Amino acid sequence: MLVWGLSGVVVLGQAGLTGWLLRRGTASRWARGRVGGILLLIGAAACLALPSAPAGAVTVVLLVAGVALAGAMGTVAVTTVAEVAPADRRGGALGIMNAVVTTAGLIAPTLIGRLVDTHGAGGYQYAVVITGALLLLGGVAAVTLIDPDRDARLLSA
Repeated sequence: MLVWGLSGVVVLGQAGLTGWLLRRGTASRWARGRVGGILLLIGAAACLALPSAPAGAVTVVLLVAGVALAGAMGTVAVTTVAEVAPADRRGGALGIMNAVVTTAGLIAPTLIGRLVDTHGAGGYQYAVVITGALLLLGGVAAVTLIDPDRDARLLSA
C-alpha cells in the first residue's frame, strides 16, 4: 500500500513539476529527462542501500522509496515519445514502448522466482540489488540521453 500511495504522489508531483518547468520555458531535456532521471537515481540509491541497512523501519522506507520513485518514469516516457514521434508514427512508437515495458513485466517475476528458488530468502536481496542496478542504468541514460528537441528534429528529417 505504501509503494502505491507514494508512487501516486510521485507521479502527480513529477507531472506537476515537469509541466511547471515547461511553462516557464525550461527545455524538455531538463524538464522531462533530468527530472525523471534524478528520480530514478534516487530510487537506485535507495535500492542499492537496502542490503546494508539495519532491519526495521529503515528497510521499509528504502524499499518503498526505491520502488515508488521508479514509477515517475512511466509518465515521462509516454509524454517524451508523444513529443518526439511525428504524428503519423506516434501510435506505433507508443505501441513499441508499451511492448518493451510489458516484456519487462513478464521477465521480472520469472527472474525473481528463479533467484528465490536458488537462494532462498536471500534471492529477494539479489532482486533488490538488480532493481537498483537497472534503476541506476536507466537514471544515467535518462539524464544523459533524453533530448526530445534533438530527437524530434532527427525524426522529422
